[in-house]
Amino acid sequence: MAVQVALVCVVAYLVGSLPSGYLLVRAMRGLDVREFGSHNVGAINVFRVGGRWLGIATLLADVAKALAVVVGAWALGFPAWVVCLAAFGVMLGHSLSVWFLLAEGRLSEGKSVACALGVVTGLAAIGLWPWYVAALPPALWLTGLLGPRLLLGHWERISPVTMTAITSVPVIAWLAGVRGPGLLLAVGMAVLVLARHKSNIIRLWRGTEPRLGERHATEPSPPVPPLREEVHQT
Repeated sequence: MAVQVALVCVVAYLVGSLPSGYLLVRAMRGLDVREFGSHNVGAINVFRVGGRWLGIATLLADVAKALAVVVGAWALGFPAWVVCLAAFGVMLGHSLSVWFLLAEGRLSEGKSVACALGVVTGLAAIGLWPWYVAALPPALWLTGLLGPRLLLGHWERISPVTMTAITSVPVIAWLAGVRGPGLLLAVGMAVLVLARHKSNIIRLWRGTEPRLGERHATEPSPPVPPLREEVHQT
């Protein structure tokens, strides 16, 4: 059993390590997304560097890989605690990608927010968490993101909204009666995502954190070459 558990955790980590945003921006724009903005490979930085549709594609890909790990581990018959280990493994892989470490000797700068969404969705889908435990944090995030836009006409900073939403996960899980491995996973998810937001916290403290749609004050706007199909048309 120990070998199987170790194997599923390693596979979960490797799946999480797949740098969806990096690969999409490199393929479609010919850029290294880590050279711009917040230097991470997540959907928000891809949105800033590669545009809306690449940002959406990255979000979906990162959610999908976490969802696949959770549902896959459950479908293989592993108990809840192993599923929770695999869920944390896929998030850890996204935050600290072994592919970049092997290729370049440095880790990626993912924050695992989209992976967290995939994890909570997967846990609800297999019945380990109630659906409202999975639904309330994203609803809180969307409210904090869209509220200023709808009420004030402009976007606000996304990192405080994200950190608030992820912090709510263990609180909501506890109130819903989630205990044992599920609650430990919720706490671990929150700690990991908050730790990966260290640079955002520093920028918030200094007043240099950009609003959604703005580029970082210390970073140039990246050159955006045309999509490959546009090049062929010309």
